[in-house]
Amino acid sequence: MPVNTRSDAQRSRVLLVDAVQALLQAGRIGFSIPELAAEASVGVATAYRHFPTPQDALQAFHRRAIEQLVEALAAVDAGPDPVDRFHRCCRTWVDQAAQWGPAVRYIRSSKGFIERLAAGDESITALHDMLAEVLNSLALQGKTAEYDVTYAVLLWITIFDERVVYDLTEHRHWTATEVTDHLTRAVAGALGITV
Repeated sequence: MPVNTRSDAQRSRVLLVDAVQALLQAGRIGFSIPELAAEASVGVATAYRHFPTPQDALQAFHRRAIEQLVEALAAVDAGPDPVDRFHRCCRTWVDQAAQWGPAVRYIRSSKGFIERLAAGDESITALHDMLAEVLNSLALQGKTAEYDVTYAVLLWITIFDERVVYDLTEHRHWTATEVTDHLTRAVAGALGITV
């Protein structure tokens, strides 16, 4: 495939995934591929080449959101204090969820987190491993009472669900700091993290 054809295809895919976010944020949940193409300003045939069904487009958007979260969490400096890192990861998570959460909240998998992890879902595995690293550093210093790391990750992602962040920011009108503080305390309490 020629280089500019590949880059055109990549650009079209990004536009389409961006369009999924725009459609969902506008409340247009049951969109069609022609509607997606129009929102992305690409041809319908191009849209179908990338995403044969709206579900494929939704999955691509959800996967990208998780990948962006993992990248942002990975950018949080480990530093010498695992509790401080945990707090900074929680803040990063709220900041990320504020960007894509209003759209992602419409996407739910029929499979559970642990089920997708066991099946080798790459984005779920990356998120699990990133959070497990943070939690393991807490455990190594005796800062958490929970040593089943997958269970601990499951609790963390449940409490930091994008629908929770959305509800607290949009309907309770909490600031990102308030959301972070409340959810971080909830996770710390659930996992016995000493701060």
